[in-house]
Amino acid sequence: MNNKFIPFISVLMTISMIVFVTLQLYWIKELYGALNQDFSNKVYSSLESSALKVSQLEVDKYLNQDYKNFGKNVVDSSNQPTQTYIQQNSDSANKSTITFQKSIVENQNIPISKKGDTLKMTKLYTDEGILQIKKAPNSSEPLTTQMSKDISNNTYALREFAKLSASNLPIEKRVDAKTLDSVLSKELKLSGLDTKFGFAVMDRKNEVTNIANGIYKNEKDNASYTYPLFTDSKDRTLYTLALVFPDKKYSLVKNNLPMLLGTIMSLLTILGIYIISINYMMRQKKIAEVKTDFINNMSHEFKTPLATISVATDSLANDKIATNPDKVKYYSGLIKQENLRMKKQVENVLNMSKLERNEVKLFLRETDVRALIKKITESFGLIVAQRNGTLTQEFNTDRYLFKIDEFHISNALVNLLDNANKYSPEAPEIKVSTRNEGNWYVVEISDKGIGMETDNKLRIFEKFFREETGNIHNVKGQGLGLSYVKKIVELHKGQVIVDSKKDVGSTFTIKLPMNV
Repeated sequence: MNNKFIPFISVLMTISMIVFVTLQLYWIKELYGALNQDFSNKVYSSLESSALKVSQLEVDKYLNQDYKNFGKNVVDSSNQPTQTYIQQNSDSANKSTITFQKSIVENQNIPISKKGDTLKMTKLYTDEGILQIKKAPNSSEPLTTQMSKDISNNTYALREFAKLSASNLPIEKRVDAKTLDSVLSKELKLSGLDTKFGFAVMDRKNEVTNIANGIYKNEKDNASYTYPLFTDSKDRTLYTLALVFPDKKYSLVKNNLPMLLGTIMSLLTILGIYIISINYMMRQKKIAEVKTDFINNMSHEFKTPLATISVATDSLANDKIATNPDKVKYYSGLIKQENLRMKKQVENVLNMSKLERNEVKLFLRETDVRALIKKITESFGLIVAQRNGTLTQEFNTDRYLFKIDEFHISNALVNLLDNANKYSPEAPEIKVSTRNEGNWYVVEISDKGIGMETDNKLRIFEKFFREETGNIHNVKGQGLGLSYVKKIVELHKGQVIVDSKKDVGSTFTIKLPMNV
């Protein structure tokens, strides 16, 4: 994929994802608002029916308990029964249709306290009917005696209305907490709201009366739903019924969990796919850059030995050199040396490939690790000496016999020593020290070279990574050495730690377990 195309696609994907997530969050917000409104509608519907039922229970209490001889009460003189007739004539060619409606209203006031509180009972008798009469054309015939009798003989339908006018009664006389709790619980469940609630009756000053449960008292500062409970004769609110729902949000989520969970899971899935895709494209871009850098570095590494071999081959073709055994031996040795150098480079790449595929098997055997390190250090000290450098040793271990893969550990140590030498621009100052830390065998290789930036401390163990990238070759290498070291140490169940400061130097610490 074109490296310039990846950022363009990433920007488009990011914009699309932001729009999508914004729309999803807006939809979830709107859904929650709709659910909240539906919850409120159900609560108010339950409050209305509860207030009506409480009023009915209060009236029934007075009629069935306090005023059992209700039928013997005298009707107020100011509210005598009334009778109303409504007639409508509809003429046709041969018939006259009379539609009539009669109503009788009977009011009765029952005193329930000495302070003027009363129970007003209203009985409404209604009668409706249609009477069709044959008549002569263009005649206007009044109602006959029989017609009036037919109208009067219709059956009345009775409806009763009761309203309590009790402005002076205390709330405790009108309703109790147990009854209110029972009515509210039933009405809320009928509306589909099965959640914990707190209730209270508020007076005209909006203060809580004695009719309240513990939940409301604990949650009274939260938003509540209110509805008139009792009114006076002029329909002014005397007491208000208030409800609170401490678990409202949980109830909304629980009742709509499948839909909300499905939405959130799909949103998270798409976000995950987006993050993975962006990360994959960035990694592909990085791999492409690393590959280019690696090819450039490898080309440079092979260029020098190939040039040397070419010159040596041409020299051997010269008659003067071909007849000189010493010159032939020198150039032959040079060709062999450069050939081995290229072979080593190829083996490094192949070894890393095997490590990536987990095809490398360790051959562990008990080894005198101190002697091994001493041998490697002394051998590498000759290379350091050629640059007028120093390589010091400091062995502080009393336990050094344990199982390792001698070949791979030797290569790892040589890689660290080689890096310490290469990244020391002046005469190298390298120190190798060992110590025991519990059950760990610790090897430290430190130098006073160029060091590295803090951001690169973790990246240096990545395959092909070099602090100086691109086609810059003041320090030769393919960026495989430290990656190889980390893999080998981890196969030994050990640890590699780096401490480095720019222009101060670096210290690499290898910890190997002694009980493998």
